[in-house]
Amino acid sequence: MSTGALLGHAWRVWVPAVVLNTALQALLVAPFVTPAASVVFVVLVLAAIAGVVVSVGLIGAAFRSALGGGTRWPSWGEWLAVLLLTLAVSASALVAAWLVIPVLAVAAIMLPAVFGVPQRTAWGFGLFARAPLRGILLTLVTLALVALLWFAALMFGFFVTGCVGAALTWLVIGVIGAFVLATWFATPRRERA
Repeated sequence: MSTGALLGHAWRVWVPAVVLNTALQALLVAPFVTPAASVVFVVLVLAAIAGVVVSVGLIGAAFRSALGGGTRWPSWGEWLAVLLLTLAVSASALVAAWLVIPVLAVAAIMLPAVFGVPQRTAWGFGLFARAPLRGILLTLVTLALVALLWFAALMFGFFVTGCVGAALTWLVIGVIGAFVLATWFATPRRERA
């Protein structure tokens, strides 16, 4: 199944997930709350992480289901894997802002394997064993799109602030992120001759 077909089959899940996560993240931009060890800030961070985990988990399960690989609801192990990947991306942002780009790309490669089924061994890193050139090119495209998202988020942060800036940032990240994930999920398995 192609990326476009996968997005078309799962649109009833990924579109609302992206829109609802966008709304949640925009609402979490509270005035006068600065990064500090305050209860309000910690609650806002936890809510933001929960929104990302729920939206990514639902999108991953929807893509798997559209490919005929299982249910539309993630298992507990899949929820945990999405949470750990989200925390890894968040931690990389705390170490260095540029580190988000490769960590997010690796997370995009790993998510299809988390939600995968045995019949589609090309998911995740298995693609590099089956079709190395295709895997490398898809990784480079993923890195380029993630870098573009990172730059767009940076520009939105400078020029469009507040709830509007957060909404635009998360909408763009959500749509392009769903496209990147669909591309990795839709990568077909190719048998070696």
